[in-house]
Amino acid sequence: MKFLSLLALIMFLFSGCSKTTAFDFFKMDSNYEKAISNLQTGTIAKSFETEAILSSIYLNKVYPDEYRDGEYFFIALYLANDKRLFFKSNLSDPQYNLTLNSVNFVDVQELKSESKLRSLMPINNEWNRYYLIKFDTQARNDLLLKFENENLDTIKLEYEKKNSTVTKQ
Repeated sequence: MKFLSLLALIMFLFSGCSKTTAFDFFKMDSNYEKAISNLQTGTIAKSFETEAILSSIYLNKVYPDEYRDGEYFFIALYLANDKRLFFKSNLSDPQYNLTLNSVNFVDVQELKSESKLRSLMPINNEWNRYYLIKFDTQARNDLLLKFENENLDTIKLEYEKKNSTVTKQ
C-alpha cells in the first residue's frame, strides 16, 4: 500500500508540473510550425506492400500572402517501382489521378533540393519526389485532396481553409 501511494505521488508530481508542448523543445520559425501542423500523409498498399505514399502541406495556410491566386499544395510523393513519369509526361498516367474536390490541378513544378519549400517538409529522402501543385481557387471552405489508383486504393486528405483532418477509405 505504501508503495502504491508513493508511486501515485511521484506520478502526480511529474505529470502536473509541466505546461510545455512538443514545439517548446525545438527551435522553429512560425512558418515551419504552421507547415508541420498542416502536414498530412496517406498510403496506398497492395498485399502488405506500399505502392504509394503522399504527404502534403496546404501552403495557403503557411504563406497566405504569397499563395492567393489558387489552392497550393507542397507534396512529397513516393511511388513504388519509381513511376515518376506520372508528373513528367503530361500527367497522363492512367493509373494515378490527383484532384482537389474532383478537379484536376492546373500546374505542377518538381522542386529541387535547394527550394525554400523543401525545408518545410520533415520527410526528406532520395525515394520521394517533391512537387508544388496548384489548383484553381475553390469556392468551398472544405478541400478534399484525393490521390487515386484505378486498381488499388485512394488517399483522401481533407483540409479546411481554417482546419485540417485526415481520412482513409
